[in-house]
Parts: sequence; C-alpha cells; structure tokens
Amino acid sequence: MSDSFVRYLNLQQSRLRILSLCTAALQLLVLFSPAFSQPDPSNLDVRLFRSINNSQSQFKSSLLGVTDNSVWPIAVATPISLTIYGLLSDRDETFESGVLLGCTEVLEYSVSSLLKVGVRRGRPYKALAHVNTGHLDSADPYSFPSGHTAGAFAIATMLALRYSKNPEVYIPAFVWAGLVGYGRIYFGLHYPSDVLGGALVGAGSSLLVYKYKDEILPMAYKLLGKKEPRNVSAIVLPYGGGTFVNVAVKF
Repeated sequence: MSDSFVRYLNLQQSRLRILSLCTAALQLLVLFSPAFSQPDPSNLDVRLFRSINNSQSQFKSSLLGVTDNSVWPIAVATPISLTIYGLLSDRDETFESGVLLGCTEVLEYSVSSLLKVGVRRGRPYKALAHVNTGHLDSADPYSFPSGHTAGAFAIATMLALRYSKNPEVYIPAFVWAGLVGYGRIYFGLHYPSDVLGGALVGAGSSLLVYKYKDEILPMAYKLLGKKEPRNVSAIVLPYGGGTFVNVAVKF
C-alpha cells in the first residue's frame, strides 16, 4: 500500500472522528435547549453549570486563568506567525497552515458574533444567583455561543486536519481547547450548552475552510505574490501485476 494512500485513509479517519464529535455536540446542545428560555434550576444545563462553577479551588483558578487569557493571543499570533515563517523560509506547508488557520478564525468569529446577536442569550452570572465569577472583562453581553471555546476548537481542529499523522501536535491542542471551554463555565461566563455550541462552531468552521482549501490557497498565493507549488501525480502499475502506486511530486 502506497504512502499517499495511507495518508489519504488517515485524513478520512480524522475527518470522520471530528464529524462524529460535532454530531454528538449538536445532540447534546438540543438536549440542553430548554435552558435558552428560562434558567430553570432543575434544568440539566443549569445543574451542570452549578456543578462546575461551585468546584472552586486556587489551582483551578490559576490554571484556567492562564488558558482563558491565552485564547485570543494564540488565535491571532498563530496564523500570522506561521504565514510569515512559511513565506520567509519558503516552507509551503507551514505557509498554507497559517493561511487556513487565519481563514478559520475569521469565519468562526463571524459566525459566533452573528449567533450571539441573533440568540441574545444572557450570561449565567446575570441570570442566576450566587454565581462564582472571574474574568468578567472578557465577557460581552451575550452568552451563546462561547467565542473563546469556538476560537480554541477552531485551532485544534485545523491542526488535526493539517497534521493528522502527528498526534503530538493536535492532542495537546484539544486538551487546551477543552480547558478553555471548562474555564468559561468555571468562571461563571457560560452555560455548558454555550461551550458545546462554541466547540461545534469552531470545529465546523475548520472543516468548512479545509474543504475549500483548494480554492482558498491559490488566492492567498496570488495575493501575496508567491509562486504556487504544483503537484504532479502519476499512477504506476508494475509489470508483474502488483498493486497501484500513487506518486505525487510537489515543486
């Protein structure tokens, strides 16, 4: 079996895993949907919120404070630094990763902002009594979806798509994204369904941008005046009747 075919299979498996996670998140979001109308204390969304928000500790506050504060600097710096480094070092893969990450962040931020204005769900610390709060300076008026979570999961998902053979890259990214989402509930800023919605928006934005990468990347190369690499593929059938070998050359 050729290396290119193995890479293709790994990519498809990664996409299926991400789509499964998105589907599960959407199902849970539907389950929690009654909380959008009234924050009923008996509602599962509110009960989960209380469970997490009441589990305060100095260690959690310190750790989650770091992850929470890191989201927007990472969301801005990562695509810019990858794009510039790829340009200066002539590393096309790195350059393309930076471009796709940048497009993903713009998309998820736009979708999250539109949903916030459309849904207009109030923050839990305003709707509920006796809520432990923190990082209130990072909160806009509306709660759904969690923009921090969307940004973090957009980065983690794109890294998983771009570097599916390198779990040491995307697994820590998903752990970080999970901590970001947990922290938004811990600090009283979001309900669990807000976080699930944000994860879905972030992952979905990455999948959509990645799906149209063949249209996005040529425009980025043209815009920055960089010569686009070309792929030449060939299928070879050995005389002995062996398996097909797919050969791809980029130059």
